Formats: sequence, structure tokens, C-alpha cells
Amino acid sequence: MMTCLLMALMLLTGNYAQADNQSRELEAFSEINLRVDAKLHLEQGDKQSVEIVAKGSTLDELVTEVKNRELVIRFKTKNLLWKDFETGKIEIFITVPDITALTVSGSGDIDNDGPLEARILSLTLSGSGSIKLDDLKSERVKAIISGSGNMELAGNSEAEDLSINISGSGGFRGTHFESRDVTVRVSGSGNAYIHCTNSLIARVLGSGSIYYEGNPRIDQSIGGSGQVKEL
Repeated sequence: MMTCLLMALMLLTGNYAQADNQSRELEAFSEINLRVDAKLHLEQGDKQSVEIVAKGSTLDELVTEVKNRELVIRFKTKNLLWKDFETGKIEIFITVPDITALTVSGSGDIDNDGPLEARILSLTLSGSGSIKLDDLKSERVKAIISGSGNMELAGNSEAEDLSINISGSGGFRGTHFESRDVTVRVSGSGNAYIHCTNSLIARVLGSGSIYYEGNPRIDQSIGGSGQVKEL
């Protein structure tokens, strides 16, 4: 984590003379809601920490608040009226013992540094951002995608249950995230790629498609020009 933080600071310093890093002490949280255009790197560890790398004026306007164990990262409301407010590049490094939910609203991105384990994990993506998690271990995952964003999961163990709901043109890639039972609902032009080993419930409304591997039993319903197809 420290190596990634130093690299980000060096890159930002090259672009902005006032680039800086800031550590924020916050209440304990297990959910993250990213509402700004930033790259958030998540690491699971014993001690919680939040480090932000950005130019000074951006750090002054960036709000990190915890309510009901949810960390919300946003700009102060007044920034919505600032047409000339330029945030520049923002990198956020978070270490947390436990994680139960990740949300991206807008064009932000979340990825992970190192293994990530959560018994139940909720993932929500709205807008054009992304969530990409490698080396994920979870029993149950619920993924909701609205807009044009993309979500990608990979792991080395089988999940018991995976639920995916896509509305819009967004996409889900999980062929490297093996799951026993999968339910996928696609409305719009989005696509889902999954690896299911037991039972697949597939619902398509519109031009989107569901691509699968793993030889599952299939219960499918298609309305429109979409398809459910084996890889």
C-alpha cells in the first residue's frame, strides 16, 4: 500500500505543483460510497486507514464522512455551482478490516490491492465508472449496474450465490469468478459474462445478452433481440 501511495504522489506531483497526500482519521466503516471522479484502491488489513493524494485545493473541498458504518466520499455541495472548479487527478487508498458494500456513483473507479474476503458483498455501480476486484473470496455477491459502467470480478474459490442486475449499456465480467447458483437480469443493451456450475436463472429484456460457461441448468426468458449463449 505504501509503495502505491508514494508512486501516486510522485505522478501527481509531476502534474500539479501543489499535489499533496492527506491522511484522514475516521469512524469505523465497512461500506464505501464513492461519489467523485477518483481512483480508489482498496486493501483489506487489520488497521483502518484512509489516504488521499490530490492537489491542495481539491483536498480542501473533498468530504469524507461516515454514517451508519458507510463512508461517503463527495465534494462539498457548493462545488456543484462552480463551473471553473477543476479537481485534477485524485487517488484514494483505503485499508479496512471488513467490507460489505461498495458503491460508485458517477465516473469513479474502485479496484483492490491484494486479496479481498467478504462473506456477503453488495456492489452497486451507477454512471460510467467501474468496479474491478481481483482475488475476491465471497459466499454471496449482489451486483447492480445502471448506466454505462463496467464491473469485473475474479477469484480463486467458488461463490455460493451471485445475483446480477444490469439496466442500460453497462457490463459485467465474471468468467473468472466461479459461482454455484447465478441469477442474471439484463434490461437494455448491457452484457453479462459469467461462470456458473449449478443453476442459472437468466432474464433478458431488450438487446442485451448473457454469456455463460460451466454447464449449468438453465431457466431462461428473453424479450427482445437479446440472447443467452454458452461461451
